[in-house]
Amino acid sequence: MLFTSCVTFVLLVFLLLAKETIIKSTENLTYNLNTQLIESKTLDVGLWLNQRISEIRIISQSEEVMNMDMDKLQPYINRLNDRLSTHYGNLYGTFAIGKIDGKGWVTEEQTIDVSEREYFKHAMSSTNEYVISTPVFSHTNNEPIVLICYPVYNENGVKNGFINGAISLNKISQIVEGIDFYNCTSWIMDNNGNIYTPQKPDNISIEDLNLLKEKINLNTSTKVGTYNIMNNNKIESVIFHSAIPNTNGWSLCSMVSSKELTKDIDNLIYSIFIIWIFMLITSIALCTMFSHSISNPIKKLTTAINSIEDGNLDVFCEVNPKEKDEIAVLAHSFNSMVEEIKFLMNRIYEEENEKRSAELKVLQSQINPHFLYNTLDNLQWKAYDYDAVEIAAMIEALSNFFRISLSNGQEFIPLSQEIKHVENYLFIQQKRYEDILKFNIEFDKSLSEITVLKLIIQPIVENAIYHGIKAKLSPGYVNIKVVADNEFIYISVCDDGIGIDKETLEELNKSLNVKNENFGYGLYNVNQRIKLVYGENSGVKIESILNKGTTVTIKIPLSTKELKYDKNSNC
Repeated sequence: MLFTSCVTFVLLVFLLLAKETIIKSTENLTYNLNTQLIESKTLDVGLWLNQRISEIRIISQSEEVMNMDMDKLQPYINRLNDRLSTHYGNLYGTFAIGKIDGKGWVTEEQTIDVSEREYFKHAMSSTNEYVISTPVFSHTNNEPIVLICYPVYNENGVKNGFINGAISLNKISQIVEGIDFYNCTSWIMDNNGNIYTPQKPDNISIEDLNLLKEKINLNTSTKVGTYNIMNNNKIESVIFHSAIPNTNGWSLCSMVSSKELTKDIDNLIYSIFIIWIFMLITSIALCTMFSHSISNPIKKLTTAINSIEDGNLDVFCEVNPKEKDEIAVLAHSFNSMVEEIKFLMNRIYEEENEKRSAELKVLQSQINPHFLYNTLDNLQWKAYDYDAVEIAAMIEALSNFFRISLSNGQEFIPLSQEIKHVENYLFIQQKRYEDILKFNIEFDKSLSEITVLKLIIQPIVENAIYHGIKAKLSPGYVNIKVVADNEFIYISVCDDGIGIDKETLEELNKSLNVKNENFGYGLYNVNQRIKLVYGENSGVKIESILNKGTTVTIKIPLSTKELKYDKNSNC
């Protein structure tokens, strides 16, 4: 029963998630299909308008029109009206031809004067091929029409007249009426909100029409989209809109009720619910059928686990290698776990033995430094016996160098000892390179008792000598300066060696954080030790000028004075 309840719960969650996914995908599909239908219809309207524009273009290039010979034009216009008026939705008076003063001829009984019309002014003053007017009423039959105003050019390419082609809004409506999905209402509107179809949407407010117009004007790049009409924070209707080609900002709009759009989705949800009931009944039957086959392997696994609790690591849970169900996988994992426990216990035993051996080696290493110090002390006194004062001083410096380096295994030492360690090192190196090496240490004595990580300055000084001064092949100078500034201590090592070029310096600074075999590991190790102990705000920075010298600066927190150390640890 528990297993059946779990399966029921899982199926319920799955179906709820599937429901949301299916609803979302179905909504997207519905919106996409409707949008594609609207786009298809806008292409039809655009192609139809393009045919009319092409006809007027051909008319404008005829000899009678280009010469504006009204004696020949009048019978020519009559023939055009007889042949093409039905294409434009007019019984007569479709075409009007006039001169640049705006006065034109339609029929023997009718002339027009469009000189004050905005579309005519725009056509005459701009370089547009044609201009489409806003809806007006025809003088011939008082029907709503739009006019395609096409400028006429003479043989010299100069405007000398115009052609008006009157398109009935009823003709445009015939094309739009072909849109029939979800009982929608369709109309054509320009970017100023003018309606170009006789039927106007009567169940949409002026406010929503204005918002629709603004959205269309804002989304001119997409040319297609939707607008939701809301009522109490719910979508009441959806308007699909798409730009019509070959027009001055016309858009085809179709408004569909939200209930019509979701009707198919509701049917789908009902089908999903029926399928869910069927799956639930089927799952209960299958759970009952296989419950016994599942419980037996679980009992075997439980017995093996109880044996592990009793300390028996030689237990093995029998399982058929061909089985691939969850219990079989769990049994295989259990057997692997037991083998891993055995391996880890043997490994721990071996590591304990290795640890004891390491402890013995540590005890031996604690004896060796004392032997080294005593030997160096004897050599120092022997040197004094023979008045070899310089040799005695070098031996003393070497002894102090090793004593501070080892520090009885301590990781932190007073800053004064770290400076003393570097001073001993420089003293020995100065004796080796007496002709070329000079050094100076500027150290604020008030920082003496601050505890720092040991052996962080000597590797940098060693680099300054071997890569800076020695490579110069002439006398060099090393200056070490230790100062405190706010919350940090800055230790700088400056040399007047050969310096480093910009590209190499950039690579060298990168190698402080990423190992690079080309630059060794001395500076990398110092930087990583400092960051590991003091954090990312601390570390090493290298600055250099080619042929002038290099400065390496160590930055560590001043709060290290709170670290404890044993003052007698170096005896």
